Amino acid sequence: MSRLSILWHYARARRRTTAWRDRAALERWQEARVRRHLQTIAARSPYFGRLARETDVTGWRHWPTSDKALMMGHFDEWNTAGIRLEDAWPLAVEAERTRDFSRTLNGLTVGFSSGTSGSRGLFLASASERRLWAGMLLARVLRGTLLHRHRAALFLRADSPLYRTLGSRRFRFEFFDLLQPLDHHRQRLSELRPTVLAAPPGVLTRLAAWPEAERLLAPPRILVSVADVLDAADRARTEEAFGCPVGQIYQATEGFLAATCPEGRLHWNEDAVVIEKEWLGGGGPASAGSRSEARRYTPIITDFRRLTQPIVRYRLDDVIVADDGAPCPCGSPFGTFGEIEGRQDDALRLPRADGAGEVLVFPDFVRRAVAMGVPPGIDYTVRQTSSSRWFIALSEPCALAPIEREVTELARRLGAVAPDLALAPWDPPPLHAKRRRVRCELPPGPVS
Repeated sequence: MSRLSILWHYARARRRTTAWRDRAALERWQEARVRRHLQTIAARSPYFGRLARETDVTGWRHWPTSDKALMMGHFDEWNTAGIRLEDAWPLAVEAERTRDFSRTLNGLTVGFSSGTSGSRGLFLASASERRLWAGMLLARVLRGTLLHRHRAALFLRADSPLYRTLGSRRFRFEFFDLLQPLDHHRQRLSELRPTVLAAPPGVLTRLAAWPEAERLLAPPRILVSVADVLDAADRARTEEAFGCPVGQIYQATEGFLAATCPEGRLHWNEDAVVIEKEWLGGGGPASAGSRSEARRYTPIITDFRRLTQPIVRYRLDDVIVADDGAPCPCGSPFGTFGEIEGRQDDALRLPRADGAGEVLVFPDFVRRAVAMGVPPGIDYTVRQTSSSRWFIALSEPCALAPIEREVTELARRLGAVAPDLALAPWDPPPLHAKRRRVRCELPPGPVS
């Protein structure tokens, strides 16, 4: 039954990429689905029951936004399965300690988020939600049909029943633990010769440096970047080494949010989530050229398929770069975007040249400036420790002067005071950690 359910979700997800005649029809369908979903969770979750009594589900867009801290603070009354945090937390801790992720709680998968924002979240997923996730993932990632046999290598921080759900005679999924050194996996990866390789960008670039990289993947050669920001330099290096394009999956604890289509554009999975856009710096589509942050937004997501642990008007920390909004040649009405830039609190801050407050320097600007100042293949990190000082760590010795010129020019274009740069020792990040090339270590503060 579980296999048939996955196939059904797969077929439905494939069909729905072109099921609506226009954007307006899709949005009407979404609205009806959200209202019906909220009525269901309001009857099962004390937290959302209170919200529904205060403001009817027809006004759900006026409900307060939520985030990880709020969800964890109300965990017991938030979920619809009656799971208590004091019971779920030890199970997740034990799974992390033993690296055995097969245990469930009342049939529910329990796991931690990666905790890059400084605090860990706990997620719950039922068997039916795992099957839905599996079907959608197959539909959005695999090319061709389900008649093809696939061997997938998943380089992840943690294993999960979510991934084993996909296993069958035609689909072999192998977990490669990122807590192990990469060379530890070399022989097994070569013997598997996967058709699908999914890994964080930092792992992809290290695999790309292996002499045998191009021979690791078998046709149809599907390469997927997961769990972290994929920048242009890493994409180019990886695609050259493996001889195939890199797609992306945007998946968080909060759900499977977006994926790259066959035309290479990132689409929101709007047959499962509604995306509201909180434009940064007062920007938006109409003012896209007025300020550096006007094309950037933070997504507020509502997942109308997720029942066990509701995600309703949930504000992510990520910064999304909007695209031009042109229809995608793939024919899907689902909204597209340019790239996932990173977390909002990783934006650096510089004093304005006119003395009127500070200006945000988004991670993409910083990455491009540093990349222009170093030879190809050099890895780096940038940390801001004060309003006037950035520390640059480089994987190989390089002159600092070219980076200083690029950063000074960037500051000039932004109308900001250029920071002082200083070299710091290079400390390669562990494979299992999300790679944050750009980090702001200043306390939170207002930006003009």
